Amino acid sequence: MSSGAPVRIPRLNVDRRAQLIEATIDVIYRDGLSRLTLAKVAQQAGLSTSIVNFYFKTKEHLLLETLNAVSQEYEAAVDRAFARSPDPTSTLRALVDAMLDPDLCTPARAAVWYAFMGESQARSDYIGAVRVRELAIRQRVETLFTTLFQGAGDAKTKTGRAGPLARAFDALIDSVWEQSMLEPDTIDLEAARKTCLDYLQSVLPLGLDISDEPTHDDSISISEGVGNGMLSAWTYTSNELHELEMSELFRREWMLAGHISDAPRPGDYLTLEVGSERVLVVRDDKETLRAFHNVCRHRGSRVVPKSQGNCGHVMRCPFHGWTYSLDGRLKSVPRLQTFENLEVSEHGLVPLELEVWQGLIFIRFEPGGEPVAKQLHAIEERVASYRLADMISLGEASVSEVRYNWKFFHDVDNEGYHVPSAHPALQELYGRSYRDDFIGNIPVSTGTVDDQPASAWSVARYKSLLPDMAHLPKEARRLWLYFGIFPNAIIYFYPEKAGYYMSLPCGPDQTRVVSREYGLPSNSREIRAAQYLSSRIDTLTSREDDALVRWLQEAAGTSVFPLDNLADIEAGVLQFHQRLKEKIPVMSRRCAPAAKSITDLNDRLKAVTAR
Repeated sequence: MSSGAPVRIPRLNVDRRAQLIEATIDVIYRDGLSRLTLAKVAQQAGLSTSIVNFYFKTKEHLLLETLNAVSQEYEAAVDRAFARSPDPTSTLRALVDAMLDPDLCTPARAAVWYAFMGESQARSDYIGAVRVRELAIRQRVETLFTTLFQGAGDAKTKTGRAGPLARAFDALIDSVWEQSMLEPDTIDLEAARKTCLDYLQSVLPLGLDISDEPTHDDSISISEGVGNGMLSAWTYTSNELHELEMSELFRREWMLAGHISDAPRPGDYLTLEVGSERVLVVRDDKETLRAFHNVCRHRGSRVVPKSQGNCGHVMRCPFHGWTYSLDGRLKSVPRLQTFENLEVSEHGLVPLELEVWQGLIFIRFEPGGEPVAKQLHAIEERVASYRLADMISLGEASVSEVRYNWKFFHDVDNEGYHVPSAHPALQELYGRSYRDDFIGNIPVSTGTVDDQPASAWSVARYKSLLPDMAHLPKEARRLWLYFGIFPNAIIYFYPEKAGYYMSLPCGPDQTRVVSREYGLPSNSREIRAAQYLSSRIDTLTSREDDALVRWLQEAAGTSVFPLDNLADIEAGVLQFHQRLKEKIPVMSRRCAPAAKSITDLNDRLKAVTAR
């Protein structure tokens, strides 16, 4: 197999370890450190004991990893607080937020911390994880106090006051953690936070500037409610997040616009709508493909009105007749003399970035990031034999409007776990050989058409009529191959054709789905028959998926929307969600942020991530 062959990446392994560590934390909180067993951890995690033994060879190994995880989590929060500002006063405020973060200062984590601290008296390995880190953090805090007292008097005063006050601050934080463990039903972290800030205000030489203290909603740590697993239900229903997705994702990532065969001659054009944006791709007189906003520079009309066509040698706005050359320059303006100081040369169509990869046309609204060729380099060798750039369109694009969020469309598409239950035709076609993998960070799904009898007419006929495509490697001649192109497209290759489908959000619960197919020029009746039959199978599959996705959209409105319940073979879903969170960090939130706060919170999270 070539270097472009898929390699299975155990992307859920890290999360499985984290799952077991979280289960260990819960067992220690419930039963205590001394009564913990691997069997209890397995039961708490909903896994077998053999899975626990696979990741952690002994109970002691699991305990030490759990201690390190909790300790490192706390240390990382402290590091982020110190990184936020060089000003000691601002750092102390950030430390209060970090140390009393509701995701960090939990009853279970407090129980773990104190359980291990008691054991550290006799365990050197525990000392390294607990006491060494604790003393290092305490020293950093004391240095902050010393810095703030430098102008408060003589050296004796500095030394005499800074150290005890820093230790008192440390004890105040400890008391909150102890209350969290001992009295979890009464702990109020927001009230505790205010108490800590009041203490700093009263003891620091210049007080604590709280004039810019944020409102209640903003005072909660920006990391509150952050999840590392699946997306929460609110991300599929929020109008505010939809607007953020359009600006942060769909304007900045490459969008698939079509294929070079959709505009083969000068004057040929095709259009695309991405949210409120309108795209025009046209082949100019020198046979170069160009992309523009499909917006006339006069009053904003569409320059070309159809989804695809030929405009001749010029593009003429149907509203007032402003005429543009195929390279986008404004060529003529009716009754130009009636415009005062209109510079024709300054009013050409607004261009967009355009790249062609393997015959597919991609556009981007905002510059930045990697070229398409670099992003898809990992699969280039894998698809080269299909000769995608030599293909021609097999018909017009299919466009449908569906009533669900675009992400749910890809949640279903990013795993094959549902194929046996939801797609009987696909199961008969290739279900026994289906697998999901990754090539680099590109999801790839494969299924080999088998020779088994099939009850579905289209599947049985396809199996019997599928020609032997001599230009393909032997292993690809009965292969159905799919690649996920982040964020919203899938390109696929069958022996007899290729194509794409993609989602274009129109709102939080409305999506436009566009698909189109291509094939090598051929007069073979067998190839045309195979293309027809595979389209019938795909149509049936899309109808089945449509029902599944609508049910998921309904579930997002319930109070019991499931989270973090993925099988290892659903790794593609988790990877899709993680990539979305990397681009839009606010999507990591478990609960919906306050109204009109999503954009601001996302900016703050991006700033933290960038440090």
